[in-house]
Amino acid sequence: MTLPLITLLLTVALVTAVWRAVPALARPGLPFGVAVPPDRTDDPAIAQVRERFARTVIASGIGTAALALPAALLLDPEVVTAVAVVALVLSDTVAYALAGRRLRAAKTDGDWYAGAKQAVTADLGFRADPVRVPWLRAIPAALIFSATAAIGLARAGSLPATLPGLDGLTLDSGPRVPTGFLTAANPVLAQAAVAIAVPLLLAAILRSRPEVDAARPADSARRYRIYLRSLANLLLLAAACVNLTLLGIALRLWEIVPPAVAATALIFAPLAAAVAAAVVFEFRVGAGGHRLPAGPPEDTGLVQRDVDRHWHLGGFVYANRSDPAILVHQRAGGSQWTVNLGHPVGWGVAALVVVITVLAIGAAVLDGLGLVDLPSTRGL
Repeated sequence: MTLPLITLLLTVALVTAVWRAVPALARPGLPFGVAVPPDRTDDPAIAQVRERFARTVIASGIGTAALALPAALLLDPEVVTAVAVVALVLSDTVAYALAGRRLRAAKTDGDWYAGAKQAVTADLGFRADPVRVPWLRAIPAALIFSATAAIGLARAGSLPATLPGLDGLTLDSGPRVPTGFLTAANPVLAQAAVAIAVPLLLAAILRSRPEVDAARPADSARRYRIYLRSLANLLLLAAACVNLTLLGIALRLWEIVPPAVAATALIFAPLAAAVAAAVVFEFRVGAGGHRLPAGPPEDTGLVQRDVDRHWHLGGFVYANRSDPAILVHQRAGGSQWTVNLGHPVGWGVAALVVVITVLAIGAAVLDGLGLVDLPSTRGL
């Protein structure tokens, strides 16, 4: 079996494994983005929905591989792999949303919130004494960016007329491209974006509304505070790891490091370490800190208010015009945030994404038809 076919199978297997694990990353009270009261987290209906979703995801993965393999033998394997991954992700997303819809129907039919006193609670301590961005931990990513820029400036005057295409296991199998600013400086520009965007995003996350459970207000606030501190350390570590990988890519692009599989493995080792740290974080801390050791029992007589009507697509999308929050903790999966599409800022973000997507697709189509000649920069 050739390498492109192996890559196709591994990619499909990875996407399938990730989607199979998504329900396990959610908080116990939010299976498939559906809020359930504490006494219903072990309801048989939830187990049935989980099993059905798992079977669907595995069947989709097997079916995608069975259809994509013959197509890859006849067509371009890279194109087939890209199409297969997009189709599989869309299929699994639909399956997740349908699972949430089935669970919501079961909750409604069983009247799970009957007799429960619903409420929301807030911890003003997050405003009076917020979790702050550990700015000193952002220094490594900035230093790596500065070092890369210095190396690039020193190398700029002696760059060859063309640069590697940065494809394949040695980052050297793609077609060479003409040397230009965007081509040569691409890794440095990406480093700058990471060094600036990650701390700013983290600052927004730390100032967003905390997830405090009305059933266990004190304990959930304590765990959420630990969660935010741990998340801040993880994101800034990931920024440094990403910039280290970009430094290696820059050295290869500028032909300071020769092409070799071992060198490529070393270049991507920091990125792999960041992914491993994220996995450990999800299974030790969990979204909102729900995997941390619980504190003393609390008897408030309340349950968190059911606001399912504002969540869509299995807990991935939030739209609530009466909620002033812009950034909210996503219900689906693990540690993710989403923009409130009911807020005017959310409308602007959504419009910007749509415009960028339409322009990118339109430019690609025009370039493919030969109507527009877009430069090939092999950009990151």
